[in-house]
Amino acid sequence: MKVIKLLLMVILLGFYSQYTVAVEAVKRCQVGSDSCTFVLLSELKSNVNKGQKQIHIINEKRANKALSPYSTFKIANSLVALNLDIIKNTKQKLSYDKAAYPVQAWWPPVWQLPHYDLTTAFKYSMVAIYRQLAKDIGETNMQAHLKKMQYGNQDISSGLDNFWLNGSMKISALEQVHFLQKIYHNQFALKPQAISALKEVMLVENTSNYRLFAKTGAGKIADGGMLGWYVGFVENSTGVHFFAFNFDSPSYAQMKAERITIAKEHLKLAGIIE
Repeated sequence: MKVIKLLLMVILLGFYSQYTVAVEAVKRCQVGSDSCTFVLLSELKSNVNKGQKQIHIINEKRANKALSPYSTFKIANSLVALNLDIIKNTKQKLSYDKAAYPVQAWWPPVWQLPHYDLTTAFKYSMVAIYRQLAKDIGETNMQAHLKKMQYGNQDISSGLDNFWLNGSMKISALEQVHFLQKIYHNQFALKPQAISALKEVMLVENTSNYRLFAKTGAGKIADGGMLGWYVGFVENSTGVHFFAFNFDSPSYAQMKAERITIAKEHLKLAGIIE
């Protein structure tokens, strides 16, 4: 009996811990805050609601606020490179000019691997690879694609290899969601294989009930804190659900620890994932 009671206590403590984490995560982005937003656009495929779209927004003012995309721009950057055949598949070896982008002492180990392909560069958000890709794409092609894809303010004037890193490029959470929706349905007439490859590298969870495709982003903001992003979409039995979450955090460590957790808790509350 003592063993059974102990097991029950462990299970209950586990549930309590998970519940506490969920509650605290949702508290980090509540209605009325000007430091966070969560946008969810659902395309339902049920017979009753076929073709119906539902949008849910936490803090609409913040949802319309244009911010630096930081590494969420890797979605667009990858797509442009794939559409131009600069990257032909997700396993193609990728490199960068080490003289232009020398290894920095603060680089994490995953930015110092001997080899990269699109899968690993995207997963580990390897900035030097993507700065090189932007150069390889070129200003004319980059500008043309961003205009075609209606990405944010389409402003690359602050530098071809860094405009998305707290530079001239700005995009709101609402714009992120609509961009993802249009990409998903290939409304910009890009190469189908480019869309397929992008989905392949964006897939972060594949369960029996849903598939989650996403990308993180982070960088400094004016007050010395950090901006955190988590954007993507979920495929489940009810349809496709596009989301974008961003928030301000006092430190990189706290932002990194919370951004995915908070976004996923909102997805859970909406019944999109489990």
